[in-house]
Amino acid sequence: MFRFVTLMIFALLLIPSSVFASYTPPPMNPGEEEMMYEMPDTVNTTARVLEVVEERTEIEEITQEEREFQLLNVEILSGEYKGQEIEIEGFNYVDTYFANSNFWFKEGDRITVGLQIENGEITRAYPIGYTRDVPTYLLGGLFIALLLLFGKMKGLKSVITLGLTVFILFKFMIPYLLEGYNPVMLVLVTGAIVTTLAFVIVSGISRKTLAAITGTVGGLGAAALISFLFMSLMKLSGFHGEEEIMLGMFDSENAIDLSGLLLAGIIIGALGAVMDVAISIASSLEEIKRNNQHATYKDLFKSGMNVGGDIMGTMANTLILAYVGASLPILLLMNAYEYPFGQLIHMELYSVEILRTLAGSIGLVLAIPITALVSAFLLSKGEIQTAQDSTTRIGDRDTGS
Repeated sequence: MFRFVTLMIFALLLIPSSVFASYTPPPMNPGEEEMMYEMPDTVNTTARVLEVVEERTEIEEITQEEREFQLLNVEILSGEYKGQEIEIEGFNYVDTYFANSNFWFKEGDRITVGLQIENGEITRAYPIGYTRDVPTYLLGGLFIALLLLFGKMKGLKSVITLGLTVFILFKFMIPYLLEGYNPVMLVLVTGAIVTTLAFVIVSGISRKTLAAITGTVGGLGAAALISFLFMSLMKLSGFHGEEEIMLGMFDSENAIDLSGLLLAGIIIGALGAVMDVAISIASSLEEIKRNNQHATYKDLFKSGMNVGGDIMGTMANTLILAYVGASLPILLLMNAYEYPFGQLIHMELYSVEILRTLAGSIGLVLAIPITALVSAFLLSKGEIQTAQDSTTRIGDRDTGS
C-alpha cells in the first residue's frame, strides 16, 4: 500500500511537466512588438520624502472640484535609480467621490512612487501611496514565530508546506492560468499536488495520510461537480466584477476562460477547509485505533461520522464568514440602497457568492463520510503502533498494577 501511495505522489508531481511541456506561446503579431517599444515604461519603486517643497489648495479645471496639491522632493531607495533625488507632484481630492486614494505626505515618510521611463530617463514621477513592506514582513515573521513556538517540529513542517503552497500557486498555477490553460483542470492538479505535499510532509506516508488525501480529493471533486452543474443552471458568465472585466480585455491571443476561472476559484477557495476536515477526521480515527486496537470497521466509521458532525457546522460557518468578509463593502452598499432579496438573487454578483459558499460547503460536508469510510477501512486492517506501556489500556479500569 505504501509503495502505491509513493507512486501516486510522484505521478501527481510529474503531471504539470508532462501535460504542459509541449506548449509553445503564440508568436506576437508584427505590429505588437513595435508598439511595445514605442510605449514608455512605467516602474514602481520606493522613496523617502526629503522635503515638502510646496503645499496649496486649488480647483481642478475639468471636475471643478477642490483638491490639495503637494510638491515633494524625494530620494529613490530601490531599483535602477536608487540614490537619485527627484521632485514629484501629488494631488489630494477632499470630501468628494474622487477621494479614493488620498495621501498627505510629510517629511521622512517612506512612499511608493511611479516612474515613467523613456530612453533610460525619468520623464514623469508621481506618488502612489505609503510603503507597507516592513509591517507586512513583521506580521509574517510573527506568524512563523508562533508556529515554531507552539508547534515545534510540526510547526516547522507547517512553515515548509506553506512555503511550497505559495511557490506552487505563484510559480505554477497563476502563470499557466494567464497563458490560457483550462482553469478547472489546472486548479484540480494544483489542489492534488498541494494536498499530497502538505499531508505527506506534516504526517508522513501512512494510512492516515492516504485517507486524508482521498477525502480531500473526493470533497473537491464534489464541489467542482456541484459548481459546474449550477453554473449552467444559473447561466453565470464569469463577468461579475471589475477584475473579471479587465481580464476579459487582457491579451486576446491567450483568452482566459472566465467561467472556468470562476469554477476554479470556487475549488481553490474550498481547498483549505476541506483539507482541515479530512485530516481532522483521519487523525481522530487513528488515535481511536491506537488507544483501542480492537476497534472494528463499524466502530471507527461511526466515530468518524460523530467527529465529522461536530466539525461540520463550524467549518461551514468558516467558509460563509470568509466569503461575507471578502464581500462586505458590496453587501453594505446593497443594504444601504435597500435592494430586496428577490432582486439581489437575480444579480450575477450575488449568485456567484451564493454558489461559491454553498458549493464549497457541500464539498466540505461530503469530505466527511469519504474520509471516515476510507480511514475506517484502512485502520481496521491492522494494528497501529503505540508508544503506550503494554500493561496500560486507555479507557480500561484495569491498568495492570
